Amino acid sequence: MKHINRSLCLFTYFICSTVYAQQITVDNTVSPQDLIQNTLIQGCVEVSNISSPSNGNALGLGSYGYFDRGASNFPFQNGIVLTTGNANAAGNGQNNTILNDGDATWLTDTDLETTLGISSTLNATSIEFDFISLSDQIQFNYILASEEYFGNFPCDYSDGFAFLIREAGSGNSYTNIAIIPSTSTPVNTNTVHNEIVGFCAASNEEYFDGYNLGDTNYNGRTAVLSATAAIQPNVQYQIKLVIADQNDENYDSAVFIEGNSFNSSVDLGADFSTCASNVVLDGNINNTNATYSWYYNNSLIPSANQATFNASQTGNYRVEIEIPFASGTCTIEDDINLTLSSTQSSDPISDYNLCDDLSNDGIETFDLSTKNAEVLGSVPPSSYTYSYHYTSGNALSNTNAITTPIQNTSNPQTIFVRIQDTEDGCLAFSTIDLNVYQLPAIIDPSPLEVCDDETPDGLTTMNLNELKDDEITNGQTDLVVTYHSNAADAASTSNALPVLFVNTSINQQVFVSVTNPLTGCNSTTTLDISVLETPVINKEPHYIDACDTDHDGNAIFNLTSIIPEVLQGLTGVTVTFHTSNEDALAGINPIADDTNYDNIVPNEQNVYIRVESNSTGCASVTPIEIHTNLLLTATDIRDITLCDIDNDGTEEFDFENIAVGIINNLPDVTIVFYESENDRTNQTNAINPADTYNSISNPQTIYLSLESSTCAEEAEINLILAPIIEFNSVVSLVSCDDDDDGITTTDLSSLDEAVTNGLEGFSVRYFLTEDDANNNLNALPNLYTNTTNPFTVYPRISLDETGCADVNSFEIQVLPAPNSEKPDDIIICDADRDGFSTLNLNNSIPVSILATPNRTVTFHNSFEDADLDTNSIINFSNYDAQTETVYMRVENSVSGCHAVEEFSIIVNTLPYVGDLTNYIEEYNFCEDETDDIGEFVFENKDEEALDGQIGKDVSYYLNLTDADNKVNAIDKTSIYENVSNPQQIFVRVENISDETCFTTSSFIVEVGTNPEYNELTDWFVCDDISNDGSEVFDLTPKVTEVSAGITDIENVTFYTSREDAENSTNAIPLQFTNTVNPQEIFVQIDNGTICNSITSFVINVIQVPDMSLPEAMIECDDDTDGFLSFDLTSVESNILDVRQEDIIIAYYTSINDSEANTNVIVNPENFTNTSNPQTVYIKVTNTVSNCFLTLPIDLIVNQPPVINDFNTYTICANDTNSIDLNEINEVVVDVNYNVLFSYFSNEADAIANTNALDTNYTYITNNDTLYVRAEYSTTHCSEYYEFNLNVNPLPIANQPSNLVACDDDFDGILEFDLLQQNASILGGQNPNLFTVTYHNSELQANENNYPQETDYMAYDGEIIFARVENNSTGCYSITQFLATINPLPVIDIEDQIICIDNLPLLVSANTNNPTDQYLWSTGETIPEIEISVIGTYWVTVTTEFGCENTRVFGVSESESATIEVTEVVDFSDPNNITVTISGIGDYLYQLDDNEPQDSNIFENVAMGYHTVTIIDLNGCSDITKEVLVVDIPKFFTPNNDGDFDTWHIIGVETLPGTTINIFNRYGKFIKRLTSASPGWNGFFNGSKMPTNDYWFVADVVRGNITFQVKGHFTLRR
Repeated sequence: MKHINRSLCLFTYFICSTVYAQQITVDNTVSPQDLIQNTLIQGCVEVSNISSPSNGNALGLGSYGYFDRGASNFPFQNGIVLTTGNANAAGNGQNNTILNDGDATWLTDTDLETTLGISSTLNATSIEFDFISLSDQIQFNYILASEEYFGNFPCDYSDGFAFLIREAGSGNSYTNIAIIPSTSTPVNTNTVHNEIVGFCAASNEEYFDGYNLGDTNYNGRTAVLSATAAIQPNVQYQIKLVIADQNDENYDSAVFIEGNSFNSSVDLGADFSTCASNVVLDGNINNTNATYSWYYNNSLIPSANQATFNASQTGNYRVEIEIPFASGTCTIEDDINLTLSSTQSSDPISDYNLCDDLSNDGIETFDLSTKNAEVLGSVPPSSYTYSYHYTSGNALSNTNAITTPIQNTSNPQTIFVRIQDTEDGCLAFSTIDLNVYQLPAIIDPSPLEVCDDETPDGLTTMNLNELKDDEITNGQTDLVVTYHSNAADAASTSNALPVLFVNTSINQQVFVSVTNPLTGCNSTTTLDISVLETPVINKEPHYIDACDTDHDGNAIFNLTSIIPEVLQGLTGVTVTFHTSNEDALAGINPIADDTNYDNIVPNEQNVYIRVESNSTGCASVTPIEIHTNLLLTATDIRDITLCDIDNDGTEEFDFENIAVGIINNLPDVTIVFYESENDRTNQTNAINPADTYNSISNPQTIYLSLESSTCAEEAEINLILAPIIEFNSVVSLVSCDDDDDGITTTDLSSLDEAVTNGLEGFSVRYFLTEDDANNNLNALPNLYTNTTNPFTVYPRISLDETGCADVNSFEIQVLPAPNSEKPDDIIICDADRDGFSTLNLNNSIPVSILATPNRTVTFHNSFEDADLDTNSIINFSNYDAQTETVYMRVENSVSGCHAVEEFSIIVNTLPYVGDLTNYIEEYNFCEDETDDIGEFVFENKDEEALDGQIGKDVSYYLNLTDADNKVNAIDKTSIYENVSNPQQIFVRVENISDETCFTTSSFIVEVGTNPEYNELTDWFVCDDISNDGSEVFDLTPKVTEVSAGITDIENVTFYTSREDAENSTNAIPLQFTNTVNPQEIFVQIDNGTICNSITSFVINVIQVPDMSLPEAMIECDDDTDGFLSFDLTSVESNILDVRQEDIIIAYYTSINDSEANTNVIVNPENFTNTSNPQTVYIKVTNTVSNCFLTLPIDLIVNQPPVINDFNTYTICANDTNSIDLNEINEVVVDVNYNVLFSYFSNEADAIANTNALDTNYTYITNNDTLYVRAEYSTTHCSEYYEFNLNVNPLPIANQPSNLVACDDDFDGILEFDLLQQNASILGGQNPNLFTVTYHNSELQANENNYPQETDYMAYDGEIIFARVENNSTGCYSITQFLATINPLPVIDIEDQIICIDNLPLLVSANTNNPTDQYLWSTGETIPEIEISVIGTYWVTVTTEFGCENTRVFGVSESESATIEVTEVVDFSDPNNITVTISGIGDYLYQLDDNEPQDSNIFENVAMGYHTVTIIDLNGCSDITKEVLVVDIPKFFTPNNDGDFDTWHIIGVETLPGTTINIFNRYGKFIKRLTSASPGWNGFFNGSKMPTNDYWFVADVVRGNITFQVKGHFTLRR
C-alpha cells in the first residue's frame, strides 16, 4: 500500500534516470605542467610558473587529471578536469552512487573565498600559472558538472568555482572570468539551473545542459561556456583555476576545460542578416605588431590589411592576424557570415563515412572540405558560400562554423550545412551524417599446420578460407577474409592470395585482411603456416585380383598384400584400409579385418589405403582397385565401330590398337583374338594383331582370350561398320546484309536445317576448305563474318549416333538490306486519363518507304519480334497505344532482307488539379491583429496540385485567362501578398513534354485572426513511491481554465509538440500520462474560424521523499501470547535522501491517522503490537514541498512448533545398532509441514542449535536420553524436548532345511505343508510368544505383507522367506529356504508302425541323461530296443533322484504299395490316367507335384511325361512310376526364348515309324516330321512362316497298330 500527498506546492523533480552510455576516461596521474602545457594551451600564448597549490593529494586522492571523450558524446574531445573529490570518479565507467570523496581535513583556497565573497569552502583543487598573450583577449571553453544538480539542492547549495585572473606581480585582486555571459554572476549550480518546482525559479536556464547525460558520473551539468578576458598584449598575467565544496564535503563538483581552448582570440561577432549595403567588420586586437589579412569566401582580398574592413556584399568574411612570437609567427582568426535573403531548397548530401582506428572508440577525424563539391552540387548552378556547423541554430545564425578537420563527438553525428547564394542572398540548409564504422572484431588465429602433398618439397596447396576464416571471424559469416603476402596489401585489401594458396617456404607467415562488405572497413592480423612431412608412397594404379571362378561378383580379398607395393620400403608409418576416400582422409572407420575382406560392391570396388606418419600424423591416401575378375572388370571390353567409308560393307581393323584399348593400361595382360568360339576353345587360328584385318560381316563377333599372371578369362566383342549418310548440296543460300557493303555476320547454325534436309540426329560444322572439313580442323564460328561476297563453305554433317560424317559444299550470297527512314515520334494528350489512345500506325510509315516497290511494313512491340518477324501488331490501323516504343520492320519482299526502325509514342494523361485544400479548404494566413494582408509562397501548393502526378509542372495566375494562355505567371518561389481578402488564385498543371496538354483550377487565400484565450498556469503534482516522474493527468480542468470568460472558443485539444498542435496531428487524450518530466503540453484553441491559437503549459511531477519499502518486522514469540516490543525507528535506514534537513518522520497505527496527522505513536523505539499480525505506518514528509510518502510496516510475532509429550520412542535392535532419527519426526509434532528437526545429546546443544547429531544415529545403550529441536523453516521459531530412545531385542529366525520332492506332473509345481518348517525356524523359542509367517519376497517379509497359506503350491527353485515376529514388541527376524521339485523323466514314444518290408522296428526311450535307468516290458534295461512282432509294450525310466515315469504303447504293421497297371488313353484331349495298386496299407495317389488324392484316376492330364506316386499313410516308403501321355500341341511360338520354339507330337519318340506331314491353310505342303526328327521351327525354304493356323496328318505306328490322326495347330509370333 502506498500513500502520497498530491500537494500543489511549487516543487519539481527532474527524472534522474541513469543513462547507459559510453563514458569519458580520466587519468588523475598527469602532472599540472603536462596538463597546462600539452593539453590546455594553444596558439599565441606563453605559459610559466605552473603549480597546484590546493588538491586532494594529502588524502591520496588525485583531484585533477586529463580526460578524453573516447566513444562517449561528451562535448569536448579532451582536456583537463578539476574536482572536489577523486578525478577518476568523473568517468571510467558507470557509478550510480553519490560522489562524496574527501573530508574536512582537506582545506580550501583563500583566493576563491576572497574573490567570490563566500566562506565555509573545503576540498579545494586549484591549478595556477602565468601567461603572456599576443592579443588583447584570451578565452577558453569549459563545463561545470556537479552532484549538486539533485532535487532542490541547486536552490540552497552550490560549490565554489572560479577562473581567477590578474596581472602578474601587480598585487591586484583576482577577477573571476567564470561568469554568466554578459553578467558578473559567478557560474555555479545555484546560478545555472532550470526551474526547481516548489523551491526556486529557473536561473540562467539557457546555460543548463541537463541531468544525467551519461558520459560522466555527475547528476547534471552546464552547457559549454566560454571564459573570456580582455587583456593587454605582451603583458604577463597570473590565472588560477579553482573549485571547492561549500558548507560540506558532500556532492562533489567538477569543471571540465576543453583541451587546446586556452588561446588568444579575435571576435568578429555573430553571423547576421542585414539589408544594409555595407557592414564594417572590426578585428582589432590592439597589438601594434599585428598584421591583418581579410578573406572573402576564402579568397584573399587584395589591399585589405587594416584592423577593420567594410564588407559590401553578402558572403563569408574572415580575418587572419599574424603576430610575431618567440618561436616564430602566431596566427589567430575569426570569420562571420553576412546573409541578405531568404532560403532555398537543396538536394540531400550523402553521408560521410570513415572506418575507426584500432581503438574502436567510434571517433575519427573528418575533413569536411572533401564534401565541398557535393555541397555545391546539391543546389542549382550559381555562386555560393557554404559552411559546416555543429547545430542547426549555429547554421541559421552562422556561428561556430567548422573550418578544420574535426573529430566527431557522437556516432553518428549530424553536421549542419549552410549554403548561401552570393548572387541573390538566398540560403539553403542541409545536413551531413558523420558515421564511424567499427573495425571488424577478429581473433588472432592459431598457427596453421598442414600436411605436405604428394611432392615432398614442403610446398602444398591449401584453402586458407576453409581452414581459418571461421576461427579468425569467430563465426561471423557476414565478413570477407582475404590473405596477402605483405602487411601493406592486407591493409589495402589488394593483391589477395589465390583461394588455393601454395606456400613458398615450409614455415611462412601470411597477412590476413578481414573486411565488412557493408562498411568497407577492415582489420588485419597475421597467420603462421607450417607444412609437415607427409609419407611418400607409390600412387601408381594398384590392383588386387581375386580371380573369382564362380563369377558371382563377390570374393574374399587380403588387402594387406598390396602394402609392400604401396610403401616401397617406407617405415615409421601406420597403414589402414577404408571403404571411402573421405574416411581414409579423416582416418576413421578402418576396415576391421583387412586380411579377409568381402567386397561390398559387386565385381569392382575401390578401397583406400591410408599411410600415416607416426611422427607428424600426416597421411597419404591412394585408391586400391579390388576386382573379383580383373580381366573382365578393369579392362575396357567394348564393341569396335568404324565408319564404312565407301559403304561397301568392309573396313580394316587394327587389333594391336584394339588390344591396347581393351587392356586399359593394366600390367602383364595379354589378349588373343579368334574368329570363332571353336577356335578359341581349341586355341587355333588366332588372328595376327600385327596384320590389318578386314571384317567379313556386319556385325562380326570376335572371341577373346585374356590372360594375366594369375588369371584367365574369355569375352566377346563385335566389329561394327557404321554407314555414312550422304547429303546433296544445297548449292546456294543467301544472307541479308545490315548495310550495303556485302559484308555481314551470318549465323551459320541457322543453315543447319537446310543442309540436313530437316533430318534429326545430325550435327553440322562449317569450314572454308574441303581439307579442313574432311580433317575436322579450323571450324568456323557460328557467327561468321564473311570477307568476300559471295563465299563458299564446306559443311561437315555428322551422324550424332556414330560420329560418321559427310562433306559437301555450297555458296552463300550476302544481299543488301532495304533502305529505311525513322518515323516521327507521336505525342498525344489523353483526355480520359486512362493512359491509352487509338492510333493508325500506317500513318507513321515515312513517304520514302511507301514510294519504294517490293516493300512490306509490319509493326512490333519489341526489337526482337521485329527482327524475327514474330508477334506483329495485328490491328495496326486501330492500335490501342500507350506510352511505349514501337518497332517498324521494313522488308524487301523479293530478297526477304529487312531493316528495323523504332519510334516513340508518348501518351500524356490530361493533367488534373489535386485537392488544393489547406486546413479548412483554403490557403489561410493567420495573424493576432490582422491587416487583411498575408504572405504566401505558392510553391508550397505544388505537392497538393500534382497529387502524385509525375512529368507535370505547376504554375499560378491571378485570372483564368492568364492561366489558359500561360502568361503573367506568379513567381511561386517568392513571397506573394494578396490584393484582396479573400482572393482567388488560379493554378495551371501541364505536361512537361506537351504544354498544350493542361488543366486549370483555383483556390482561395484568406487572411484571418487568431482566437483569444487565457494563458495557462503550470501544473504540479507529487510523485508516488516509484519517483519515476510519471503520473496520470486529467486535462479537463485546463479546458475550463483556457476558455474561462471567452465565449467563442469551440474546441480545445492538447499535443506534446508545437508541430503537432499546428498541424492538428497526434492529439493526446484528456487522461494523459506524461512521458518526460517536466513536460510541456501544447494547446490548440479553435473558435470555428479559419485560424486557431497555440499556447502551452508545463506539467511537473514533484519528487516525494526517497525511501524503499520497509521489510516486515518479524520476531519469534517468547511466551506464546503473540505480543512483543518493536523498535519502529529501525526502518528509517530505508530513507535514501542524503541530505535530510527538510525531512520529518512520524508513525501511526492506521492509514487514516497518518492522513489526518492524529494519534501519532509517541514512543516508536519501544512499541508493543496490539494485534498479531499488525500493520503500522511510517510517514516521511518533505517540509518544503509538503509532499510525503506513507508506507506500511508489517509487525509479525511468530509461534514455534508445538511438540507432543511422547516421553519414550521405542525401536527394535538391528545389526548396525543405529536408527534414522528422521523416523521420530512424525511423533514429535502432529503437523510437520515446514518444520525442521534436529537431535542433540544434551540440552545446551539443543538450545544453542549446535553439535546436532547425525540422523543416522548409533545408540549407545538400550535406553539413550536425547533432545529434539523443532524449528519452522519459514520463521525459524523453535522449541526443544527431552525423550528416551528404548531398544527392544530381535527374535531368532533359524535357517531350516530346504524342501525337496519329485514333481507329480511336468509343470515344476508341487504343494508343500510349510508348517513342517516352524519347529526348525523357532528352534528352542516358545512358539506361543512368536508368530511365523511365510512370504514370496524379502520385501514382503519385512513389511509383513501377503503372508502365504501353509498349504503352499511352490515352484522349482523358489525361495520362500519366513518372518518370525515377537508378539509383544513387534520386533522380527527373517530367514529363508529353497523349494526343489525334481522333474519326472520325459518318454517321447507314441504308438508304432512296423513296415513289413523294412524290419525290425527300432523304438527309443532315450532321455539323453546318462544317469537315468530304463526297464522295458521285454525285460531289457537299455535306452532303445528292436521290435519285430506287433503287440502292446511298456517302458519305465527312473532318474537319479528316484523320480520315475512309465509309458505304454502299441505296435501294428503296414507295407509300401505295388503298382499293378497304369492305363492311359492317348490323343483323347482331355487325357486321363487310371492306376491299379495292391498292398495292406492306407494309400494316397499323387500326380507330379500336385496335391495327393484318394482317387486312383487322374483327369484332364496334359500331354507329356508325368510321375505317379503312391504314398503310404502309415509311413512306409513311397512308390513312383513315370507315365507318358501322347498328344498333339495346339500352338507353338518360335521366338528362340526356350519355350515352345518347335512343334511336334509330344511323346512321338516312343512311337517309332510314325510320320507327320504339315500343310498351310491352303493345303500346300510345308514340312515332314518323323518320330526321330526335331520339331518344326516355323521356317519354310529359309523364310519365317507367318502367324496362322497349320494342318497336319499323322500316320501313327504303335507297335503293330497303325492309325491316322488329323488336326490343326497355330503358329504364333
